[in-house]
Amino acid sequence: MIAGATTPFDYGPTGFESIEEQAVMCLKEIQQDVPDFSLRDVDLMVYSHFSVHFGHQLCPEWIVHDHLGLVGVPQFRVENGGNTGGSALYAAWLAVKSGHHHIVPIMGWETMDSVSQSQGSEFIALASDIRYELMVGGIYPIFYAALALKWMKENNVTEEDCARIAVKNRNNAMENAKTQWYRNEHKYLTIDDVMNSRMIAYPIKKYDCCLMTRGMAAVIICDEEHAKNIAPDNYVVIDGIGLSSCTIRAGDRINIPGWTERYGEGYPDITEFAACRNAAEYAYKHAHIDNPRKQIHVAEIHDAFSTSEAQIYKALGFATRDNVAQFIRDGCAEIGGELPVNPGGGLLGYGHPVGATGLMSLTECFYQLTGMIGKKHLSKRGQIPNAEVGLINSHAGTGTSISNFILRRP
Repeated sequence: MIAGATTPFDYGPTGFESIEEQAVMCLKEIQQDVPDFSLRDVDLMVYSHFSVHFGHQLCPEWIVHDHLGLVGVPQFRVENGGNTGGSALYAAWLAVKSGHHHIVPIMGWETMDSVSQSQGSEFIALASDIRYELMVGGIYPIFYAALALKWMKENNVTEEDCARIAVKNRNNAMENAKTQWYRNEHKYLTIDDVMNSRMIAYPIKKYDCCLMTRGMAAVIICDEEHAKNIAPDNYVVIDGIGLSSCTIRAGDRINIPGWTERYGEGYPDITEFAACRNAAEYAYKHAHIDNPRKQIHVAEIHDAFSTSEAQIYKALGFATRDNVAQFIRDGCAEIGGELPVNPGGGLLGYGHPVGATGLMSLTECFYQLTGMIGKKHLSKRGQIPNAEVGLINSHAGTGTSISNFILRRP
């Protein structure tokens, strides 16, 4: 990876109202960072976009592709729920690794402000099983609340512990002018602020929830020869990849043979993200990581809810049932802690334009590993010193599709 950029994320006017404008602004920033990058060198484009409902346009990637003057360059769009960005990266990585393609940009976006928030929640819920879940009022905050409540009791994690995660990520976003939190509510939170915010679905409150968003992100994936030629001092290696799946309905995960054969009876129940664990194991194996808590220096993970970030700590092997609560209380995931998570703001602070989200996380991790935080954020406060290994996590459904990647500074 040689570059990454995002537009400002927002719900409402961003200054880049069409998807074509957003694409151009991302590419302009990338070309400022890597002047020798040229669209003329691109031999495949991968687009990352979740729901055509928001833009009221089928095949919107055709519009972007045409606007960028890429006639003749092969392209396709990936759609895989909240894991769309991660899945697009997986596809681009495979294309380059095969040797068939050499320079593969990925562009992802969502225009979620084109509808009301209630309509947007319904669109997102169309990614549940509409025959059994949506028709009885199931939307994702309800699903995650049910998973979280049982998980929190079993792991001795409190509402205040999860509120600390919400505080961490939104306060981190106050150093990043492109984040939706910085551009809108623009305030530092306390645990009491989160605890006193409006109840959405117990135990999840307003400030435990990510933000519905408009925004785009773009990254450039290429082979090592090209990276060394045009960005010799500013690239990272995607050293490990993992992509896994689970049932669409969380209630169906009890005694699934594929998991019991791998992890034993009783796992994952409805509370654990087995696909995350499985994808992490693949990524760790590729990258020769056997102690993620010690070997990973920074992580950008999918915090659609503060509770899900806590659950993902376990799935990634950062903590166990015995110490996950203490991991949170000791500030291990905070800037200055043992393993900083979401120093760029995460979904809770940055926002969650679904097709762009995984690429935003990738871009933030890239900035960390290349020492660019001071240039891209308001200050160097969020720069993790001497970060050489990063993890990216992209997550869909109630853990239905999850990818993990290890990034390494060469």
